[in-house]
Amino acid sequence: MDPATAAAVAGGGQVLKGVSGYKAGQASSKAAMATAQYNAQISQLNAKMEEDRGRITRAITERNADDIGEQAVYNAFLLERQAGELEDQNDFDLLIAERQYDIFTAQKRANWGNAGVTMAGSPARVAMADAYAAAMNLANIEQRGLQAVSRTNQAAEMTKYKGKVDYNNMMQQAFMGQYASDIQRANIINEGSMNYYAGASKAYVGQQQATAALIGGLSDAASSAFTGYVGAGGTFGSTATASAAGGGGGYTNILDSYGAGSAFRGGG
Repeated sequence: MDPATAAAVAGGGQVLKGVSGYKAGQASSKAAMATAQYNAQISQLNAKMEEDRGRITRAITERNADDIGEQAVYNAFLLERQAGELEDQNDFDLLIAERQYDIFTAQKRANWGNAGVTMAGSPARVAMADAYAAAMNLANIEQRGLQAVSRTNQAAEMTKYKGKVDYNNMMQQAFMGQYASDIQRANIINEGSMNYYAGASKAYVGQQQATAALIGGLSDAASSAFTGYVGAGGTFGSTATASAAGGGGGYTNILDSYGAGSAFRGGG
């Protein structure tokens, strides 16, 4: 075997090994970058979904708060109207009681007059007792009515107050829900960014490993070719060197002979 052939055979295996490592590294790099880009898209989609969820949840909560506030105002209005009706009823009951007392007193005096009873002594005391009892009854009617009106007005005020408290609590819940959603969305974006950079770093490492594998294969090929050339009796005169280098083409011709020249020149 002539020295040039021996050099080509000895270095060819190392060249193939380097090219194979280069292609494997390139494939690993592309896969890592594709995964990183896919994960980044998923992260952006999740962040957008979280943003929409937070916005919709806040809108619903705020609408519920408005409904609670409006319901409280309406309920208070009904109670205030009820208080007015109670007050009117109390005035009416008081008026009826007064008229009944006046009619009762007038009838009693007429009966006493027809019977010849004078308003002195016992009849006078009876009339005074009746007047006192009537006054106490009227006062009780008025007091009960005023208390009922007061209780109803107080219930109306408490309804308004509770409505305001519930409204404020609901609005605070809406704000805190939006805040929590924003935090979650920021975490999703941050995690997506970290995952993307991790994938990009992995792709870069794959590129570095591919280049290192190719360079290492070429270096090992040169060493093996040199050993094979010398072992076959080759010398290093100018003619022999050119012959060992493949007729002036260097190791590029050796690479091409194994289909690796395009990979070395960046063609894949």
